[in-house]
Amino acid sequence: MHSCCCRSTLLLLLLYITAAVHQASAFHTNNQATSMMSSAKKQKLNDDDDDKQSLHEIRVGFIGCGTIASAIATSLAKPEHEEYLSEAGLSLSTISVTKRSASKSSKLKEDFPHVVSVYELAEEVVRNSDLVFLCLLPQHVDEMLSELKEKGTWNNDRHTLVSLVSTSKVEDLIAKTSLPTNRVFKMICLPPISNREGCALLTPPASSENGHPYLKKMFDALGGVVECPTDEIMSSMMVPTGLMGTMYGIMKNNRDWLINKGVSPSDASYFVARSYLSMVQDAERDCRDPKRFDDLIEEQTPGGLNEQALKNQEKQGVFDAYDKSMDAVLSRIQGKSDGSLP
Repeated sequence: MHSCCCRSTLLLLLLYITAAVHQASAFHTNNQATSMMSSAKKQKLNDDDDDKQSLHEIRVGFIGCGTIASAIATSLAKPEHEEYLSEAGLSLSTISVTKRSASKSSKLKEDFPHVVSVYELAEEVVRNSDLVFLCLLPQHVDEMLSELKEKGTWNNDRHTLVSLVSTSKVEDLIAKTSLPTNRVFKMICLPPISNREGCALLTPPASSENGHPYLKKMFDALGGVVECPTDEIMSSMMVPTGLMGTMYGIMKNNRDWLINKGVSPSDASYFVARSYLSMVQDAERDCRDPKRFDDLIEEQTPGGLNEQALKNQEKQGVFDAYDKSMDAVLSRIQGKSDGSLP
């Protein structure tokens, strides 16, 4: 009896010791796992800090704050666009804008209070920026650049000037600022750049040898850019950007035609917009291929409605009228005429 009790006690003691050992082992394992997770987290934070430190910080300024300036500033400042800038090796530090137009500059400040500062004077914007966008009406450019040059505002080692003035000539901008040739550019874009949509035009090429260290990367991060080798090429490529109103006019015409056929205005507007969106999205796929549009036309069913409509419009001279309109737009850009047709 006594021997049986001893054996039972000894068995219980062994079970207790075994459980204690397992618990201690589990505790040690959990501590190791927690320590490893903590170390990994710290390493991730350190890596993130290193990544941020390796990014090139940019201070951006806008002289003139109209629709296009506001769109570019918005694209740069949007939190959801930060990853695209980061992938390009860039980090936005600050945005400085002149007050005019007050409605747009105040809206930028309201939307992005931590990065946007509004100044009364263009001189203040330039002094607080490294990359400066010139966004004035053509008739105000010479006076503004002369004033900034007289005040010694430009720093050849620090400043880059990008003009969005359609009539600007790069060589004139260089002469009026005394900035180095690889620090002066002309750019054209449309408002959808605020959502990383569309495609910017830039001249001279920033990615060329002895070009700019980050300008092309930045515009690629904001949706895409085509670099134009000459101002003449840029002038020609600007012409399709002047047909935005024409496209909307065609869509409006489609809508009104449907309404006249008894379709409700809401349904007509919705259907036309969504239909054109699908067409443009289809065209945008593989658009680096210069034969993309030709292939889409070839895909139209022989003898079908689309093929017939295209032929009818060709017979009606629709595309000849387009060419004449585009020539007129180019003539205005080049300063050869006012762009009007008889």
